[in-house]
Amino acid sequence: MLRRLLPLLRLARYGIGPADALVNLAESWVGTEEKGQNKGAEVAHWIKLGGGKPSKSPPWCAYWVAAICETIERAGFLVRYVKTGRAVAHWQLAEADQLVARDDIFNQRDVRGLVFVRTRMSKPVRDRDRALLGERVQGHTGFCLRIEGNGEEGEGAGLTVVCVAGNSTGRGHASRTGGVAIERLTPGTPAWDRVVGFVRVALP
Repeated sequence: MLRRLLPLLRLARYGIGPADALVNLAESWVGTEEKGQNKGAEVAHWIKLGGGKPSKSPPWCAYWVAAICETIERAGFLVRYVKTGRAVAHWQLAEADQLVARDDIFNQRDVRGLVFVRTRMSKPVRDRDRALLGERVQGHTGFCLRIEGNGEEGEGAGLTVVCVAGNSTGRGHASRTGGVAIERLTPGTPAWDRVVGFVRVALP
């Protein structure tokens, strides 16, 4: 873990912004896999750092987000985040000025480091409305890396939000063994329909 923290300390020293540090650290873990469902040395570390109990082997995407934020905070970067094991709570407990509505994401100048929050693919799409009302529902979360595609700015057609998430197979939340993987959120897909919104935890 220390070998990943040292480069962040150097970035802080040379004036690199917190969003860049957050994205660099999060993406550096892509390819890390669980050692059993919700288990493994790295997974246990993220769960504990995110405020959970590794002995319970909980789903860990939300803990991973909190752990990455806490790590860059320890390196000296300013971040505003929720220490929680509930994915949807990253949206529900954030301050109003941090929230970016789903359909406003393509109007953002820079999406690096935004936390995406969506409800579970295995649950009805109406869970999104319940989440927006503040109800407790199951979800999935991770960080935005960039926008790809050739769509019209502000429209979304032809555009995709490229993300990185923990407890993921690359297609969303892992119901069995997963890891840290790249995911894509594209308008018109079931995953997009379940996006609650985005949270800015770090300035560019």
